[in-house]
Amino acid sequence: MSLFSFVRSSNGTSTADEVKTDKVLALHGIAPPEPVTRTASPEVPEHVFVEASKNKPSKAAVEPPLVRATNDIHTLYLYLEQNLEKRGYEDALINPDTSYMEENVLYINNDLQLLIARVKLYYTGYLRTIDFHIDSRSRSGMLETVDELVTHKKTVEEEMREVETIGKDADTGKGLCQNLVLGYKKGFRNGFAAITYNAVLGRKPNP
Repeated sequence: MSLFSFVRSSNGTSTADEVKTDKVLALHGIAPPEPVTRTASPEVPEHVFVEASKNKPSKAAVEPPLVRATNDIHTLYLYLEQNLEKRGYEDALINPDTSYMEENVLYINNDLQLLIARVKLYYTGYLRTIDFHIDSRSRSGMLETVDELVTHKKTVEEEMREVETIGKDADTGKGLCQNLVLGYKKGFRNGFAAITYNAVLGRKPNP
């Protein structure tokens, strides 16, 4: 821009000083400068700086919490079906002491008793819920639904009686509960044997 260039006012009209300047430039044969016009800034698309909301995870779209597993008789069966022989073997390699073995057997029995208590509590609450529905549906005249609920209640009561039997076996160390302890002790004794073989028998000189 030349020394005599001036900026026009924003409304496009010339001021008195600008008119005077134009006359001076014309006397000296100098063309007046082109008026400077203000142009609006180009509109920048929103997506250049702001990510579209549809690509953002919604705060409300949160995964629902995991549903707690039902502590029914099937959960109890899964526990009783464990084979603890490997666990006993590994425990023997860590601490080859019979007192350590008996301590772990006590832990196994305590875990079983705790699980049985949870299963009993589950069935107690579940049977109470069934009774409530039987009573409310009976008062509503929903006879078919009541028949289904009564049949279902009998099945649940049978499972409850089986849980009671398993609880008694756990107290006396018999039945399915005995398999847990037998498997653990077998593995522990095998660990004993492995230690003895590696420490003594494995070092025998060849004849």
